[in-house]
Amino acid sequence: MVPWATPTQAQTFWADAKNLSDDILVVLLDAATEQCAAYAPALAVDATVPDRYVLATVYQAREVYSAGQRDGDVIGIGDHAIRSRPLTATVKSLLRPQRVSLRFG
Repeated sequence: MVPWATPTQAQTFWADAKNLSDDILVVLLDAATEQCAAYAPALAVDATVPDRYVLATVYQAREVYSAGQRDGDVIGIGDHAIRSRPLTATVKSLLRPQRVSLRFG
């Protein structure tokens, strides 16, 4: 899968990304793209990635990175422990914005 955001875009929207190597950012963005793609409405094969998908990917990459920096949010113990970082409400709303439907009379 082609990532929905680049390291340069991550550095634009996530201030701390400038402190990470491009190699680390690529791994984070790849993981975030897969997570976001599982939730977002599918894009057409030749479609341009919407800006809101780019932002959602960067925000989710930040969450994935943060999960590795904390001791909390751990499921399991010892060698079988993982940190769980679900999509945040912000990421979800970027991927599936609420549609308002007005009806009269």
